[in-house]
Amino acid sequence: MAERYKIYEKLGMGGVGAVFRAYDSQLKRWVAVKRLLTANEADVDKNVASELRREADALASLRNPNIVTIFDVASDDEGLFMVMELLQGEDLADVVARGPLPYDDFKELASQTLEGLLAAHQHHILHRDIKPENIKVERLPGGRMQSKIIDFGLARAGLRARKQTEDQEGTVMGSIYYMAPEQLTREPVDERTDLYSLGCVFYEALSGRKAFDGTSMAEVIDKHIDHILVPLHEIAPHVPQWLGAWCARLMAQKPDDRPTNAQQAIEEFRAWEKMPTMAPYGPWMGMYAPPPVYMPPGMPPGTGTVPLSGYYPPPEVQAQPVYAEPMVEAIPVVFMDDEQPIVELAAITTPLAPAPRRPGTGHVTAQQRKPSGVRASAPVGKPDAKVIKLIALIGGGVILLGIGGCFFFGKKGRTADTGKSALTAIGISSNPPKVSFQLPQDRAFPPVDGGICLFYVGNTGILTNRKGGDGKPAQASTNEPVIEWHDISDRGGDNILRSYQKSPDYAPRRVNWPEAAKGGTPKPGRAVLDFHSHSGKPCILELDDPGSAMQYMPFGSKDVGVPNEKGLTAVIAFQADATKLPMRVFTLGNDDGATVSLLVDDKKNLVAEVKHTGGSPTLTSKDVNGTLACLAFISWNANTGLVELRVRDADGKAFTSSGGKSDAPSKPLNWLLIGSGKDSSGGSVSPQDQFSGYLAEFFLYSIILKPDQTQLIDGRVRDWYFQPAAPAPLNTRLRSKLAWIEPRSAWKLSASLKKEDCSKSVDNNTGSRWATGAAMKGGEWFTIELPAEENIAGLAIDSQGSNQDYLRKYSIEVSSNGTQWGPAAARGDGSALTEIVFKTPQKGRFVRITQLGTSTSNWGINELVLFKK
Repeated sequence: MAERYKIYEKLGMGGVGAVFRAYDSQLKRWVAVKRLLTANEADVDKNVASELRREADALASLRNPNIVTIFDVASDDEGLFMVMELLQGEDLADVVARGPLPYDDFKELASQTLEGLLAAHQHHILHRDIKPENIKVERLPGGRMQSKIIDFGLARAGLRARKQTEDQEGTVMGSIYYMAPEQLTREPVDERTDLYSLGCVFYEALSGRKAFDGTSMAEVIDKHIDHILVPLHEIAPHVPQWLGAWCARLMAQKPDDRPTNAQQAIEEFRAWEKMPTMAPYGPWMGMYAPPPVYMPPGMPPGTGTVPLSGYYPPPEVQAQPVYAEPMVEAIPVVFMDDEQPIVELAAITTPLAPAPRRPGTGHVTAQQRKPSGVRASAPVGKPDAKVIKLIALIGGGVILLGIGGCFFFGKKGRTADTGKSALTAIGISSNPPKVSFQLPQDRAFPPVDGGICLFYVGNTGILTNRKGGDGKPAQASTNEPVIEWHDISDRGGDNILRSYQKSPDYAPRRVNWPEAAKGGTPKPGRAVLDFHSHSGKPCILELDDPGSAMQYMPFGSKDVGVPNEKGLTAVIAFQADATKLPMRVFTLGNDDGATVSLLVDDKKNLVAEVKHTGGSPTLTSKDVNGTLACLAFISWNANTGLVELRVRDADGKAFTSSGGKSDAPSKPLNWLLIGSGKDSSGGSVSPQDQFSGYLAEFFLYSIILKPDQTQLIDGRVRDWYFQPAAPAPLNTRLRSKLAWIEPRSAWKLSASLKKEDCSKSVDNNTGSRWATGAAMKGGEWFTIELPAEENIAGLAIDSQGSNQDYLRKYSIEVSSNGTQWGPAAARGDGSALTEIVFKTPQKGRFVRITQLGTSTSNWGINELVLFKK
């Protein structure tokens, strides 16, 4: 090996052997090398060595984009080894630890992992240890998530049912949380065993919780065998019932009740997803096993089928709400003296109501606003159960949709009584939305619901002053002026932000957001509007009169049909020019003088300013740098008058203040200015009222978003635009200059959860981490065993790679033998970087860190060091 592969570091332990990062000197590339068997082990048992070699060769024959690629299988003086591609990204376990996956990411995960399993099964290879840690995920440049199955260390060739593999001591091999009942009872396993494990992974990816969990291994095993499972939609209401039922089918207790293979599982998922509106998975369909379905020989899945026997009453078909993505993670906050703490919430998302389809409106300029009437929105009628009979059957990849795959019943695709299409009858408009532009498909957006009234995205609906081939205004290309920026919310009916006087002299330019030279930076290739002055004139965009949509604006009279409190929530992603401070970013107001503004002061702080006869509070952020890429939320509650400012920058600094209060305006806020050229009397304004910088996204709600909705938007927008700065080396961030106890590679580590990942906390890599993978309940522990006794002076626990994973409260104990522990050497509250120096050095060989707080986040450690005297 040494002649071709140079070993650099140990990456971890796989299902069979250790994995190392190495360099291939012949092909000039980084690779991963996995030791399968030492020379001594091969000498002791020739049969094991022979079988491992056959399995390694079989794995090397696999070529699939969703399975780690094997480059080489060879032996040297130290034994058998395998050379694989070195993957980027992180384990799915780390991703899910931060919160459940949004639907688009889950769809990619499900389809790709099933495709990978299908390829392995077609080569007669079972994995038998599918778990989140064995799925590597990476975000591709285009925004899609790529998944690869790794560590086929427990794979066995041959798809025939065979006894579960045990190690030499008779212990069942695998991961207890994801093992199928037949693995635990040591019965024959086949490809459906892998589907069970993958179903457990999908359950956790959608909910953030393990399907089968418990306080002890015995309890987990009992739950698998007795199949004690909480339905997915009960613990994760944002998950459609059809999707929960599909996952439950993969996890069916009996292998015969699961899909026959990965291909069937894929077909069932695709068939369900194609339904325009999903019928609930009713109790008459059974919890796991679908009713038997007759399929004529040779008929492909998805064609017309009928139940063999039994009566299944048609479900009441209801329009489903727009998929509400789960909360991603809590936002770190800093409280002012008069603020109340915000309670951390569980990962349950408040459903967002579907946005209505509204007719378009005419537009006049801001200088020509006239009162306009309010156009009532037509209610969507409930479906007639006698008219619509839609029966969805899961099983065999089959859905009964009617002749020729039509989605409606009756002659020529229309109902016999009303003439409406079935799509309209079940609550889904068959007409396109009355907007000129649609959301781009290159990223995950916050759900578009009935409460959003303005929605502007930097690479969509931006028109310039030249005409395209169709004779209409063309989309602005790079460095072209943006004369019109079109609203893509359905509620507003295509409201337009126009340049002042419709002139290119006052128009911002479309550019890609420049990357910062250091620290947190915008991600490359993100389209934004450049508001730097051109030709000596400020850049100004102003909102056309919203017309009939005005009463749907903040503090308007129309009920938007969602359970949230009424008010205002404005969200903006932007960056201010550091050389032009102070400045006003935007102002939203009405003709009675009520306004809400976002400013950046001369100290780079973000400022929310409300002006109204009912109160004029001003909230100023701390630490957040407005001249970096920033995300800001301003909310104003119509019922309580509470005003809140919530901001974060690309460096990860965040601030929340809810110390302001003002009575709600009596009229809707119906005009919006980004930048300003004239004051209310027509005179020129000062430079501090002009915006200079970059604007990526702006959206406005006429409701108060709930905390989980706010966190969802924060995560989606931040993850699309911001590239956070990597934490500096730990030794540069510590106040203490005490020496460290080294080498850390000689420490023996253990933990109450995820013991297999403990080594990631001492690998001198701030990008990897150990994490519990579960919400903090108090009592979680992490222990260190040193090679010999030391005078331990303290320790540092770094969680800055994921700012919410720090231990909330801690107790540190030291012991000489690991069984008798003295009084706590230190107690206190944790932080993203917890640095502790004991009052008196403690002599000992064992250190135990106990987490005593509670949080919906899990506890994680990027790097851990011990100080010595």
